[in-house]
Amino acid sequence: MKKTTKNGTEWTVRDGYENIPDMFNPDDLLSDLNGQNHTLVKENRVRSVISMPGSDISKNGIYIKYFKRGGCCEYIKHLFVPTKARTEWEVGNALLTKDVNTALPLAISEGKRRLLIVTETVTNSEELMEFCHSNYEGSVSAEKESEKRILLDKLALFIRDIHGKGFCHYDLHAGNILIRFKDKQNVAGYDLYLMDLHRVKIFQSISVRQRLFNLAQIFNSLSSIMTNADKLDFVRSYGSNALGNITDEKELAKQIDEQSAVIRNIHYRSRLKRCLKESSVFSRKKIANMKMFFRKGYDTDNLRELIEKHNIALVNNDSAVIMKRDSKTALTRRTFNNKTVQNVVVKQYRVSCPGCLVKNIFRGSAGRKAWVAGNGLRVYGLNTPLPLALIEKKIAGITTGSYLIMEEVKDSLEMDRYILKNFSNRNDLKKKSELIRAFAKILGEMHSHNIFHHDLKTCNIMVKEKGKSFGFTFLDFDNVSFNENIAVSKRVKNLIQINLSTPRLFTLADRLRFLKEYLDQCGITNEEKNILRDVINLSKAEKILYVSSQGDVTEDW
Repeated sequence: MKKTTKNGTEWTVRDGYENIPDMFNPDDLLSDLNGQNHTLVKENRVRSVISMPGSDISKNGIYIKYFKRGGCCEYIKHLFVPTKARTEWEVGNALLTKDVNTALPLAISEGKRRLLIVTETVTNSEELMEFCHSNYEGSVSAEKESEKRILLDKLALFIRDIHGKGFCHYDLHAGNILIRFKDKQNVAGYDLYLMDLHRVKIFQSISVRQRLFNLAQIFNSLSSIMTNADKLDFVRSYGSNALGNITDEKELAKQIDEQSAVIRNIHYRSRLKRCLKESSVFSRKKIANMKMFFRKGYDTDNLRELIEKHNIALVNNDSAVIMKRDSKTALTRRTFNNKTVQNVVVKQYRVSCPGCLVKNIFRGSAGRKAWVAGNGLRVYGLNTPLPLALIEKKIAGITTGSYLIMEEVKDSLEMDRYILKNFSNRNDLKKKSELIRAFAKILGEMHSHNIFHHDLKTCNIMVKEKGKSFGFTFLDFDNVSFNENIAVSKRVKNLIQINLSTPRLFTLADRLRFLKEYLDQCGITNEEKNILRDVINLSKAEKILYVSSQGDVTEDW
């Protein structure tokens, strides 16, 4: 390692890479990159990550992590503790010294306004989380299941090795681990790499509490692919002898899973209202008498133009684009010139009375509630039409109307129409059973996250076939509550809404099977008799009402 000073900035450089300080000025990095082949991989208020392919520095390419210095307090703090860039440098070198894979640190500088670390690119790799979600989510083949078990076993041993060598990563999730393929992109041969090191601490030994916390972080990040059997195997591969006095591996897996759920809920709550703030994903701006919250990557002029076209369509009563209109809301469908989104729906929330204006002052507009709920459901892994923007019109600071712009749901059918289309022939029992199982699972997950949808009818749930399984997209999420205690009465209400909006093609046996699957998913089979009694008694007083291609249909029990 060598230390050098360039343009008043001190650098620490790995031997053989002495030309890096001549190429980059930490306090004017963006100007230095002009004309050079580079990609902005990630950007937020704290840091930016830039990728540069093979160059004079390294034929494998480099990554530049670019931290922004805070104010005076942070500057004073770093007189006593290392900066994030310095931590990454020191931890990266320490890991490599102890034969733990990570990106090779090449250079570091700590300028007056910016901190910068340059590392070599880990070629032929991808984030472990993305790889697992792409290959092992949902119903997979026996071959894929075998691959997954081998991968999880190797991951457990990798984490055990890290802990054994004195490293604790306080942000250890599968997105901070790379899988590097030795040949083709498969699990025939690969290595795991630890990344994003500024939250790694080095100890003489890692405590049981720290070990359990790291394993809970992994369980949380891979919760969509890890079954209870996978978690038990993971604990066995890691070695229960390193996890304290509890020798019962099932009890250990249960404790780790419970801690994982706590981590997950804290993470969800912290992200719930990010859509109202400036962040790496969302932005906001004021334009004349409007306030706009929008997802980054979408042109705000195009979004405003959609509102103007929506209003013109309502004035002209253009039935070709108007989907629905009443005293409270109006929906239109529009094409959208974007690489990833072709069609959008504009939903207008009208203020129908003076009392609603007063409510908007204290509780926020209906559009804002829908914007938060739509993005919030996606945070919890529940599909909604992708919300692109919220636009609020204001007079004297009071919201007088709001518009939600969201992607139109493609290749899906409302659940009531899907049932009518696919199950009029009673022979396809396997497909029906899978639909029941999949929807019971997703509703159970929603309630387990303390999320309550106040209008959970089948016409508000879109169904899409995904191989042998199903995906569900929730519509009409204007009145969704988070962090509620989902008592039996709320469960019963949602179950009745589903029951009364499901065509009679679903028999009593189908409905009982759904209830049993749901109760098993939620772990409340002890309430089965009470819930069943309430659902039957309250449902039989009403008629079944659903929407078909010909309009509303009413059926007797």
